[in-house]
Amino acid sequence: MPASDFDFLIGTWDVEHDRLADTLGPPDGPRLRFRSRVTVQHILDGLGTADETRGTLADGSDFVGFSLRLFNPATDEWAIWWASKSRPGVLDDPVRGRFVDGRGTFVGAAEAGGRAFLARFHWIETGSAHPVWEQDFSFDGGATWEPVNWRMVHTRVDSQ
Repeated sequence: MPASDFDFLIGTWDVEHDRLADTLGPPDGPRLRFRSRVTVQHILDGLGTADETRGTLADGSDFVGFSLRLFNPATDEWAIWWASKSRPGVLDDPVRGRFVDGRGTFVGAAEAGGRAFLARFHWIETGSAHPVWEQDFSFDGGATWEPVNWRMVHTRVDSQ
């Protein structure tokens, strides 16, 4: 049942982040590497998940974010929203998609720095001990995609 697609993520995880320092910058630009901890829980009797992630960046500043994932049984599709302390009061437009053969792909309109683009999230290796989330952008309506600008590798903390 697709409403269970994110069951692999329920629990507490240590997350290793590797991302471009400027996510809109060139693919070979400087990178940020840091760790966070995220706790994911079911909501709405299993029709969604919510999580909060907390970490510290190399410069000592806080990294705090929130994800909301909701499943729509009528469309067999997930919508995923993101908000972070770095952009107070802003809930990003959702990316939407589904899992096919264990790989989740979610796409949606995004904007940063006054620039509009498509954002794409992938969930891969979801059946492994280290599920991976990746993000990339398209600046031409999805005809081409930049290399991955943010990758998160998860390691379970609890005994879920």
